[in-house]
Amino acid sequence: MSSQSAKARVSLPGCRSAFAKATADPERRLAASRLCRVSGLVLALLAVPAAAMAQRDLFFSALVEFHKSSAGLYGDEGPPLTARLDAMSKALDAWDRDIRDAETELRVHLAAGAVETQLQVHTLLAARYLERGRFADAVREFDEDIRIDPQRAPFHRLRALALLAMSRRDEAADAFRTTWLLDPTDPQNAYRLIACRSAQTTPEEIERALDTLATVEGELVARTRSPSTPFLNVTGIIDDAGGGMAFVPAAYANGFSLILRGELGSGLAALRAALAGDPLIANPASSSDAMARGRAALREGRVATAIEQLESAVARTSESSEAHRMLGTAYLVSGDIIRSVQHLRDAVRLNKRDERSWLALTRTLDEAGDRAEAEDALRTAVTELPGSGALRWRLSTTLEKRQRADQADLTLVAVADQMILLAGRGELYRAVARLAELNLDFDAAAGLLERTVAVTPNNAAAHQALGRAYLENGRETEGYADLVIALLIDPDAVSTLTELGRWHLSAGRPARAIGLVERAVATDPTNAVAVRTLADALVRAGRAAEGKQRLEEFERLQARALERERKVRTTALLSLQAEIRAGERQFSEAIDLWRRAIALQPGSAARQLRLADALVAAKRHDEAVTEYLAAIALGAGADAHRRLAAVYDTLGRPADSARERATYVDRRLEELRQRAAGNGSDL
Repeated sequence: MSSQSAKARVSLPGCRSAFAKATADPERRLAASRLCRVSGLVLALLAVPAAAMAQRDLFFSALVEFHKSSAGLYGDEGPPLTARLDAMSKALDAWDRDIRDAETELRVHLAAGAVETQLQVHTLLAARYLERGRFADAVREFDEDIRIDPQRAPFHRLRALALLAMSRRDEAADAFRTTWLLDPTDPQNAYRLIACRSAQTTPEEIERALDTLATVEGELVARTRSPSTPFLNVTGIIDDAGGGMAFVPAAYANGFSLILRGELGSGLAALRAALAGDPLIANPASSSDAMARGRAALREGRVATAIEQLESAVARTSESSEAHRMLGTAYLVSGDIIRSVQHLRDAVRLNKRDERSWLALTRTLDEAGDRAEAEDALRTAVTELPGSGALRWRLSTTLEKRQRADQADLTLVAVADQMILLAGRGELYRAVARLAELNLDFDAAAGLLERTVAVTPNNAAAHQALGRAYLENGRETEGYADLVIALLIDPDAVSTLTELGRWHLSAGRPARAIGLVERAVATDPTNAVAVRTLADALVRAGRAAEGKQRLEEFERLQARALERERKVRTTALLSLQAEIRAGERQFSEAIDLWRRAIALQPGSAARQLRLADALVAAKRHDEAVTEYLAAIALGAGADAHRRLAAVYDTLGRPADSARERATYVDRRLEELRQRAAGNGSDL
């Protein structure tokens, strides 16, 4: 599971692209071209909503910046948060005003306008409403389009998307079916007919849709069709954030949730109410001169001055959780872990719902190697703040990293829908689906993967995972549909090609399987599943000699894979035994076990660090230096430099110690800057 957070992207379909999609019906190209020749009116109609689109961009850009600042890493983010809210409010007011102006201007053309002009007006208004999250109004405009011209498929499809956004799934399914009836050769229409099935859909229609998808599959394999991302995004934020997750602070979850549902005004009001109670603003210590000087010094990298000023602030307001959090942060940057943990513990003692302090405390404990304490703190934090998605996620991934997936937070499966993220919800659903599969809850896994596809409809990996889950659960029609869409988005994905090949082979179509799996093997000759599938397909197609050759390749690959798996399992067992021996203070045995684990699987910075720690505990400091340096070379985090500096102190090498401490401080300051400038996550 990835704990990397996400950079949210603003989704800007735009009025022009929305109209282009609506008039892209091949049967209506002539009418569209006639419309474009009415140049003066067309330009006027297109220009009216342009300002609204600009305000939309400003609103969601400010929302992304608000999310970044909400982590409060430097403690001085109160004014920027207020400024972001003001920018959002201003943009929303201007946006709504521009839409009202557009409505006034555009509707003038309805009464006496030609049919194509009326269609254009209703479509442009619908696009504005979609962008604003006014889905009911968008449906009304598309209804008018359909009343004027019921044969244009894109109007029905866009109407269906608006209905789906309103959770009116049955009506959306009927609209998708109508879209397919009007244009059955479009792959996204065929897919929607199957995936969002109407009660009116007949088995014969499903078969015709499958035929369309089979044609698309063949064209993709033959490379006569180009890949595409067929699905339109009607939300303000594109969820597909490159494998990351941007959790929202629990205090702001309601506001973000409302905004992401399109209720922008209510969401903005909820964010403003939450900000009023945020310690960044509401805590009296936040406005003190000492706190201001300490935060400024920390932001500028003057760590000693920051500590001095923040110590003064704590002395004056010892009951301020915010003052303790910032002093704990400064001590962490300086390398004084004991004092850092002390003040972070004071912060959560004073305010048990201080999510920022819980995140900082658990992160500090974990990076310092106090794994048991970090886990205990996480469990307590989740109890105190059950609505914190970031804390729940960190607890689950912590347990998984320690090879205790069976103890991972299984409540994630039940509460995944309640966890609020600015972006990366699809990645969360996929990760929790894997957790459900580990615990043999396949129905829950399939449901989570369906939600993954719903929020990231143009993600090939999401469709591939859902297709595989459907096939494994005997839902072959839906499984095939999702695999073809995955192939349409990414025709070179080895996993999709192989999964489709296996399905065709099991259905008695070896020739079709060969075409797919040959592509997969050409892309990745080391993929054992693809090679074995190709071998079986060749044999069943009567090409026994070629099949035998591929089978021999598979056996070689399988032998290597089994050896790798043996090493992984043995390394995990040795690592577990080493942890146990270290806990029992049998450091010599722990050192031997760590060395054996590293010999089996070299290249792990984490194992090198654990070996170095054991050597320090055994007072074998010269050897520890070597292992710390090896861990650093492998990309160990900043704390490796702090630990190495302590060893140099013990060995009486002050210059080396000073160098490592300076490196540690520089790395910590850079990490803080990166998290504050990135997406605001403290994960």
